[in-house]
Amino acid sequence: MSSSRMFAVNSFDFLEILTYFFAWTTLYFLLCLWNPSRSYEWHCRTVTVLHAVGITLMAIYSTYVIGPWPFTSAGGPNSPMQIRTVGLCLAYFLFDFGWCLYFKTEGPVMIAHHLLSIVGLSWCLFAGYYGTELVATIGGAEVTNPLLQLRWFLRQTGYYKTIAGDIVDWAFILSFGFIRIILGSMLLYSYYQQDTDFWGRLGGTCIYIIGWIFFLGILNYVIRKYSRRYTNRVGKVSANEATGSQRNGSVASTSEDFPRQDVKTCVGGVTGEQEILSVREIKDGNNGLFVRDAFKNSCS
Repeated sequence: MSSSRMFAVNSFDFLEILTYFFAWTTLYFLLCLWNPSRSYEWHCRTVTVLHAVGITLMAIYSTYVIGPWPFTSAGGPNSPMQIRTVGLCLAYFLFDFGWCLYFKTEGPVMIAHHLLSIVGLSWCLFAGYYGTELVATIGGAEVTNPLLQLRWFLRQTGYYKTIAGDIVDWAFILSFGFIRIILGSMLLYSYYQQDTDFWGRLGGTCIYIIGWIFFLGILNYVIRKYSRRYTNRVGKVSANEATGSQRNGSVASTSEDFPRQDVKTCVGGVTGEQEILSVREIKDGNNGLFVRDAFKNSCS
């Protein structure tokens, strides 16, 4: 037995995962050294984008070119390409999970998502099976991630409250709903119709449920955002009308009496327009990183 295989169990090669983890971590620190004017959050999200793009391309190639097809041939042994894809993704989640724990940035749903992802990816490699369906799931989950990160970068650079921000928002919402909910429902249904086992079905169901939790949070965000925008517009119209009708002796109301879209308003302990769909509620600045308690303090 070779020295490298001494640290391997079926598809799980500890040295390979450790190498990938070291690569992601090194990339992050190199970005921090290269551009220290940006925050740690900025560089972590840059790594996230690179991971999402790379893993999505690998998943597409594995699913559509190499195969097998997850809607008809799930549950088989892992192929070499599936092993590389799952291993690289597992190493990234270990890096990101460690980053989140260090900066204490995540809520319970995102912590559960990370833990479930780490356990599922590890189990796929340990068991030597489930690569077909898991790689397809990885591709569907990560393909929308660059849009999520783009809206955050737009906000940090001051371009979010433009038409570009609305385009990115709706592109993310619609693509997330179509891929994670519609295609995800079809994949889970077909998975139950195939000759798959209990553990594969349990893992797929848990990932599907978390997808719905995220999607309901997204819908809640959309309703609040556009309800607030509508209220602001109605308020400005009412203020203008009141100003015109009270010019004789009365104190005129102005549009400043109403909450404006460009003024931060606290909703549920989170600064209105600074809400982040990934639940990573961090306010970024060039001089440091402040976790979610800063939001609560700013609203008090």
